[in-house]
Amino acid sequence: MSMELYSWPRSSGTRVAWALEELGVPFEYREVDAKQQEHQSPSYLAINPHGKVPALVDDGERYFESAAMLLHLGDKYGVAKKLWPAAGGQERADALCWTVWASTELFPCMVQVLYHGLDTPISFRPDDRSKAAADYAMSQLQRQLRALQTRLSSRDYLLGDFSLADIACVSGLAFGSSIGLHLDQYPRVVAWIRRCTERPACKRAR
Repeated sequence: MSMELYSWPRSSGTRVAWALEELGVPFEYREVDAKQQEHQSPSYLAINPHGKVPALVDDGERYFESAAMLLHLGDKYGVAKKLWPAAGGQERADALCWTVWASTELFPCMVQVLYHGLDTPISFRPDDRSKAAADYAMSQLQRQLRALQTRLSSRDYLLGDFSLADIACVSGLAFGSSIGLHLDQYPRVVAWIRRCTERPACKRAR
């Protein structure tokens, strides 16, 4: 088996590295040098045509988009490790839905809050911020956090036991909270983030 993860620090590639660490799948981490524009080189674009990180090569199969990587890793390696539900049933449906939701709903709204509504290292300059964008994104993020708070009201993790679906959802929120996103009004979410990020595999991936 040959697994290569192309990424750079503090990117969505970290959650793929975290998943690989949890799964115990050997992989080679290849840091892409953004200053040297390695992500725009022909060899890299052959793996990720969008010129972004991460990219994953698994036995010759090429993947871009971290959510697609998590779904692939779950299907191929996660069931045997009890980190991904087998096909069929509501648990598998939940795993798919929460994993996709993180990338299509949760993270885009959170990023807009960080860009427009807060003072963080990645925020736009004050003159470039939009109050309308900040207000809308915050309203959507609050709705999503309420859904997470409810989901975690009767379980420690999204599916009951820890899974790759937790990695999909928690990774962005952990980053956001580390640079200024306040989640104090969602104590179950805060406790869940702490439980997940204290796992040894998460620390190794970082």
